[in-house]
Amino acid sequence: MVASSTAVSDPVGARKLGHASIGLSVAGIIVTVVVIIIAVAVVTSAAAAAVDDATYNYCSGYRVDGTCYSSRTLYNGYYCSGYRSGSYCYYD
Repeated sequence: MVASSTAVSDPVGARKLGHASIGLSVAGIIVTVVVIIIAVAVVTSAAAAAVDDATYNYCSGYRVDGTCYSSRTLYNGYYCSGYRSGSYCYYD
């Protein structure tokens, strides 16, 4: 079939298809924007949770049974005013 420069044979149908095409394009853009917003929210939330976990789990001293202590000394039978674990005494 050869295209011609004559007028469209069904202008009403062409107009309807044009409107449908514009509507589908707009719907696609809206869906894309919503998906991007959701993806950014999920990634941001996961990153924030990871930072919170890293901050909570950070211990510059010694971690014993989930508690962080700043220092430790050998206990060796001496009085321990901190937390005793094995042969060490841990201090806050």
